[in-house]
Amino acid sequence: MTRGERGEVSLTSVLVACTLLVVVLGATLTLFEGFIASAGDQTRRTDTQDAARSAADRIARDLRNLASPTPEQPQAVDFASAGDLIFKTVDPAGPNSGTNATNTKRVRYCLDSGGRLQEQTQTWTTATVPPAPSGTACPGAGWDRTVIAAENIVNGAVPVFSYDSSVLTDISAVHVDLLVDTDTVRQPPPTRLSTGVFLRNQNRRPTASFTWARTSGGLVLNGSASADPEGDPLRYVWFDGATEVGRGITFTYTGLAAGSVHQLRLEVSDPAGLIGVSATQEATA
Repeated sequence: MTRGERGEVSLTSVLVACTLLVVVLGATLTLFEGFIASAGDQTRRTDTQDAARSAADRIARDLRNLASPTPEQPQAVDFASAGDLIFKTVDPAGPNSGTNATNTKRVRYCLDSGGRLQEQTQTWTTATVPPAPSGTACPGAGWDRTVIAAENIVNGAVPVFSYDSSVLTDISAVHVDLLVDTDTVRQPPPTRLSTGVFLRNQNRRPTASFTWARTSGGLVLNGSASADPEGDPLRYVWFDGATEVGRGITFTYTGLAAGSVHQLRLEVSDPAGLIGVSATQEATA
């Protein structure tokens, strides 16, 4: 800034100074706005991650409270796919009325096309467990309550749910994997939240095993080596090939021609109807 002979500041100098001030102020405001936007993005990312973490914890809690199966409902897991899980769990808060003495409820967690993890529940007050609502849409109709458990889930090809078996009655472990990202274009990359649950209340399939011995009266079959993981009593059915020939933990197979060969097999079932099948053993009478 220059001054004239009498010490006045020239108009040009004032304009230059104002321009510089505007440039500096603009740069400062731009930086401040960027900081505010970045802080807002981080807050949204943190809130989204917290919601997804809470959802994963809630899924794990519900799975740990898995409802014990009954003969009418031999498994607690009703449906299991990469993005959709339906199972029965115990509701500690109710309904506490009617004849649903164990307060069992059905829960569904599914990922919709918008990246939202939907939580749906079905409750009842009857002693008989109702069927699950039909349909594969997420969220689906027929459920008593639907809420969004988490948003901005970007799993893509990564399964939300994975299992240790493709057979519903044999599932004993579930792994939950959530990829969370509020902006898939910019860094940082998605945050991964994972948890795994062992289904301690899931009814497991019994194992069938037997021995045989030849006697003067026929073939004596003994299935006492069979076992049920929950210690429930078993039902024993004996087969020669495809033909049922007897029942009971031990069975004497009589009326056989001397030297005849038989393909023996044992099937055991628990009170809920889960079946274990032994390997076939060849026995000569």
